[in-house]
Amino acid sequence: MTALMLVTVGTPLLGALLALRGRPAWLLRGLLSGAALPALLLAVVWIEGEALSLPYLFYGAVWSLDEPRRLFMLLTALLWTAAGIYAAGYTDRDGLRRFSVFWLLTLAGNLGLILSLDAPGFYAFFALMTFAAYGLVVHDGTRESQYAGRVYLIMALLGEMLLLVGLLMGSRAADSLMLSDLPRAVAISGDGALAAGLLWLGFGVKAGLPVLHFWLPLAHPVAPAPASAVLSGAMIKAGLLGWLLVLPLGEALPAYWSLPVASAGAIAALGGAAIGVCQQSPKAVLAYSSISQMGLMTVLLGAAMAAPRQAPVLVTVIALYALHHGLAKGALFLSTGLKLPAGARPRTLVWVLMALPALALAGLPFTSGAVAKLLAKSALPASPWWSVILGAGAVATTLLALRFLICMLGRTQRGANPPWVMPGWLLCTGAALLGAWWMPWTEVVGRDAAAIRDLILPSGEKILSLAWPLAVGGLIGGAAVWARRRPPPIPPGDGIVWLAALGDRGVALAQRGLAGYFALVGTGPADRAPRLEMLQRRAELGEDGARREAGLVFLVFVALIAGLLLW
Repeated sequence: MTALMLVTVGTPLLGALLALRGRPAWLLRGLLSGAALPALLLAVVWIEGEALSLPYLFYGAVWSLDEPRRLFMLLTALLWTAAGIYAAGYTDRDGLRRFSVFWLLTLAGNLGLILSLDAPGFYAFFALMTFAAYGLVVHDGTRESQYAGRVYLIMALLGEMLLLVGLLMGSRAADSLMLSDLPRAVAISGDGALAAGLLWLGFGVKAGLPVLHFWLPLAHPVAPAPASAVLSGAMIKAGLLGWLLVLPLGEALPAYWSLPVASAGAIAALGGAAIGVCQQSPKAVLAYSSISQMGLMTVLLGAAMAAPRQAPVLVTVIALYALHHGLAKGALFLSTGLKLPAGARPRTLVWVLMALPALALAGLPFTSGAVAKLLAKSALPASPWWSVILGAGAVATTLLALRFLICMLGRTQRGANPPWVMPGWLLCTGAALLGAWWMPWTEVVGRDAAAIRDLILPSGEKILSLAWPLAVGGLIGGAAVWARRRPPPIPPGDGIVWLAALGDRGVALAQRGLAGYFALVGTGPADRAPRLEMLQRRAELGEDGARREAGLVFLVFVALIAGLLLW
């Protein structure tokens, strides 16, 4: 088992080295499709209690799995395998080597952070995954992808700095580098609230918390379809896993700890959906859907903080919810790169297989989404507030699913797909749709036959609780289509795009004001031309100065973080 852990992380790392040396295309395609298979085997055959000690790595690394980690490893390995098979046929020969290097490095980081029990190893692999993924975001080399890459890097650096300071503060309070010692120490430390806040925000950049989400709807649409699938399905779940590992869940906490977490989750769940239905690109709709779904998982995290006795069950429920969402969202992102077959029946079947994972996210009965929703409702504290948020989130998810399908209607091409594209998509879609039958929900409900049957084959009141949000969302969407009311267009990236537009408007107003001033003080038309030229030069200098000021603000922020670290 310990050897299998080494192979799990070593395979993509060795593959990245081979890709750097420009190995044959058939080998690179094989690495893309098979590098995550050892991780999948590890998640399936794992034996509780096995651990691997690596004293020569970092400050003494320890690798192992527990139940939440095993679920995240299962999701990550299965999604990366399906998306890798898809990528083997999707990526053209010219960009195959570059894509393979960043793909395999990102995969190694994603797998390594799941296995790491110590803070230095976890942070190192988290950083490897974060920065290697930049190559996937900008792979196409378009202007849009380069802009998205810049925003991604800025937000990634912000998250890494917050995370580093939070981990160091927590490790100092625990006098230990093991992640399992951090939650208790953070809960009782005098600086615990500050450390927990830094960790929550640091991981929140990856998870798409409100105001920290700007990179996500910019990066996901411009990345290649298989890269978008793992970015949204697996990588943002690394932030969720970080929360589950280091935040003091199960500890008696003040009420003000859970309130901002649950409130931010509710804002992300509903606000992400509200902006998502205004998108014009199917991948942008899916990106905001990921923000919305991560918001619902953040609400469950807040519930675990508010009810420490239910925290162990809620942690497993969150992991199961992440497993369901990752596979379904991965299948939807992969479907954006498909070409529809020529025949009417095969084309109808493809459309059905596209629609089912989207509706499963909203809790369609007899799917993994329904299992996840029922488990979440059964584990939540006895308060109507939590149920209202889940119900509203399900309605919002239904609207997003309908918006995604409408956007796909005018963008899906017809023709033959490259080899391996369709098998990869079918593998991911099949896992998402059939997941209700093999998801390890017995960790929550035990092995009671009646409880298992109620999850897999719900009836009566439970079907009604799952169906009404779908019906309400369908009615709202149908009414909008019937009335031919299009949602107002909102650019992907929302807030950061608006801030940039506001800055451009400010520069334009300043230019007009200076032009009016020179027109008033000028003595004649002959004097106006040189003055306008000087105005133009000053405007250009002003833009350069704005860039320098932005860099100065960033450096000041770095200095503040460094000061906090030293303190």
